[in-house]
Amino acid sequence: MTRHKLPTPAGDASRLPRLFALSSSLAVLQADATVHLMPFQRDGLPRAGWIMGIKPITDTASVHGNHWERHPRGDEILTLLEGSLRVVLAADAGDERELKVAAGESLVVPQGWWHRLEVHQPGRLMFVTPATDSEHRLHRPHDQED
Repeated sequence: MTRHKLPTPAGDASRLPRLFALSSSLAVLQADATVHLMPFQRDGLPRAGWIMGIKPITDTASVHGNHWERHPRGDEILTLLEGSLRVVLAADAGDERELKVAAGESLVVPQGWWHRLEVHQPGRLMFVTPATDSEHRLHRPHDQED
């Protein structure tokens, strides 16, 4: 295979083509349609845009299954690359719906819907989610409520 030298644009070096692993970096999709890469475990998420990444799912704890999450700023896309999981969804009214997701399937979690995940078979999960204002609350099974 012939290697071609890429032209160097004047100015910003971040505008050069770059290889990265989506499993160890977050791709931050900016409002101006550019992509910023940041370490997956970095503290302090971006203040705008969307975050895309791939994470291993080993058990329910690895997907924070003990709490609910929702995104008031936009929909979230979950794509299961390997494994299987159950997604529990709830609108503000509180009625829960369950969806089983298999490898190769994707799910759009609508803006504002509470959701939590339970891993049935370990694998890898790709996500595209709003970067800001996610909300969380502790999951309390009915038999533990007062």
